[in-house]
Amino acid sequence: MRDFFKQFSLKNKLLSILLFILVIFSGFSLFLIQSIDEISEITNRIKNKNIPELTWYKQLEQEVMIKKYLVEAHLEKGIEPDLVDKYQDLETEKQASDLSELMPIPKDLEAYQNQVQTLDFIIVNKVGGLLEYENQEVAEDVIRNEYLPKLEEIHTSIQSASNEEFKIFNENANTYPVIIEKSLIVLLVITLVAFIISIILSYRISRSMTKPIESMVEKVNKIAKGNYGERLKHSNQLELQSLTESINQMSLQLQQSFQTIIGDKIKHEQVLNSLPIGIITYDNKSREYTTNSFVYNTLKITTDELKRLVIEETEELHPLLEMFISERNYHNKKILIDLNKNKYVYLVSQTKLRDQEDNITGRIFYFIDVTESTLLEKRIVQSEKLALVGEMAAMSAHEIRNPLTVIHGFLTLMLESSEKDLMEKYNVNLMMKEVERLYSLVEQMLLMSKQKEPEKQLTKVKDVLDDLMPLLNSTLEAKNIHCELDIENHYIFADMKQLKQVFLNLFRNSIEAIGSNGKIEIKSMVAADQCILSFKDSGHGVPDHIKDSLFEPFSTSKSNGTGLGLNLVRRIIENHNGKICLSHSDKTGTEFKISLPIVKEAITNKGGEPPPKPNN
Repeated sequence: MRDFFKQFSLKNKLLSILLFILVIFSGFSLFLIQSIDEISEITNRIKNKNIPELTWYKQLEQEVMIKKYLVEAHLEKGIEPDLVDKYQDLETEKQASDLSELMPIPKDLEAYQNQVQTLDFIIVNKVGGLLEYENQEVAEDVIRNEYLPKLEEIHTSIQSASNEEFKIFNENANTYPVIIEKSLIVLLVITLVAFIISIILSYRISRSMTKPIESMVEKVNKIAKGNYGERLKHSNQLELQSLTESINQMSLQLQQSFQTIIGDKIKHEQVLNSLPIGIITYDNKSREYTTNSFVYNTLKITTDELKRLVIEETEELHPLLEMFISERNYHNKKILIDLNKNKYVYLVSQTKLRDQEDNITGRIFYFIDVTESTLLEKRIVQSEKLALVGEMAAMSAHEIRNPLTVIHGFLTLMLESSEKDLMEKYNVNLMMKEVERLYSLVEQMLLMSKQKEPEKQLTKVKDVLDDLMPLLNSTLEAKNIHCELDIENHYIFADMKQLKQVFLNLFRNSIEAIGSNGKIEIKSMVAADQCILSFKDSGHGVPDHIKDSLFEPFSTSKSNGTGLGLNLVRRIIENHNGKICLSHSDKTGTEFKISLPIVKEAITNKGGEPPPKPNN
């Protein structure tokens, strides 16, 4: 029954309560009708019985007393002959007649009326007959001994019956307050019961409404605070079921929308953090700063630290931050910055942020690292210069080489035919060395201008060095330079002549750096399918100011150097799909490392036939 009542709507519950109260008061109405019937019955009893009897008792008692007074008065004065006439002329008869017209005498009082009429018979007949015969004494005796006792007896019985009837009348009259009191008590009890039941039912209905509503308010507050996805329990109240379902649907849609927004935000942040661009934004309304990961990786500063620096107005700021705080507009302004002991070139821009209505809402500052592109531009310019130098070198080398050949020939004849004193006097040996240096320079210029592709074939690095060492041994021995080789038989595809040129240039640089009494170590190892060659000497090292541009053309620390040797070495190594770098260089010596791809088939084919020659 309780579960069935829960399924009612609020309107049906209220109607049910009103109907229940109406039934209770309808029951009281039936009780009230019964009480009214009792009152009506008592009223009819009083009206039809008590009041007529009391009235007739009063009438008979009054009639008896009047007759008694009349008779006793005559007895005191002496009975006169007109006693009967006066007795018959009394108004009591007329009053009784008038009263009988209004209300008939009750049957219970007819006996008393007959007794009164008996008294009248005694006076009229007996006493009247004795008075006609003037027999007053006998008449008096009849009155005293018969009439008056009889009258007293009738009066007493009438008075007693009247008192009894009055008592009954009082009892009937007193029944009204009892019935009314009982009705009031029943009404009070029914009202109290109805009030208590109404309070209980109202409380239950209110709780059935307020408890789910409070739960809804609590859940909605949680949803408003960001706990999207919160769900309300199913309500038994019909009016709240659709509202509960709507709130749950709203919470689910908010959760989905929030997840979509968060996903889009994360995606946008990932995009911003993946861009090779530093971005800083400032919102005028919220006064908040935002940065991406490129800013942190470059400046090593978080958003909170940036805000603190701006608020504190720190004097020593990074140049990029100074440009941001200045609030000036820039567009692709190129600046050079020293960062972590390295030089970087940035393109810096700053502009206003505007909303859809073209109102200024903040500003955006972004910078791009263009160091590599700047270096590339320099390399392109350098390449253009080299191309021009190559053309000039190709033309000049042929023109210079012919007269050099003639000069070299005559100097050779002079050395062979002239006397030693004469040679020393004219420094013929010095001229011969300078001519040979010019020959070397012309040869390098010709190599750079030709840019000949390497003719690769399967080669062992050890074989290249073994062929080259006999040409250098005399020079090494003359300068007391010890050369230590630790080379394994690694197969590579290479142009043997160009590879010899690489090692020859490195040997020359090491010999010049050592001077005399030194050591050169050449070792090899395999790492990640690469043959790593270590070329190390005990020379004075490379000056710091040219380490970064060591492989650039015309970069040299020698007073008589051309700066083309290492550039040529790098170009040859790169044409062989390899790399060369300055591993380290200080006062104790210099080490270069060269990596060249090895032939995998040659590694596994130990003692077998060499692998096929590449198609290139």
